[in-house]
Amino acid sequence: MKEKGCVIEITSLGANVSLSPSAACQGCAASNFCRPKGDDRVTEAQNCIGAKIGDEVYVEISSKTGLLAFFLLFGLPVILGLVGLLIHAHTQDRNIHEIFYGLAGFALGLIIAKVINNILGQKHKFIPRIVEILSSRDF
Repeated sequence: MKEKGCVIEITSLGANVSLSPSAACQGCAASNFCRPKGDDRVTEAQNCIGAKIGDEVYVEISSKTGLLAFFLLFGLPVILGLVGLLIHAHTQDRNIHEIFYGLAGFALGLIIAKVINNILGQKHKFIPRIVEILSSRDF
């Protein structure tokens, strides 16, 4: 997946890039999750090609990585929340504890997703990278 953006800051790990919504975002059902307000979003990307502040660039992240991130953020907590409800369904006590088990499973899913995100975030293949400089603005 490629997105066009503008380099707004050079960091020790790469560059912060402001990504504007593209035409593909208009028809995407998940665009409300990526950009709830429809605004630009900022992401940190590897800057292997030497982009500078003000450069218009393409940032790329693999589709496989995007799907994994989507699953970790949304799928895992929901699945563990359902597992919590199912665990409680096998007990005799059916009351407010059922909600507790569901929420506990959901919270556990969020914690696991955060831990996995921290581990994967340290691996360079999971960090978006600048793949092309479209135009350069020299200041």
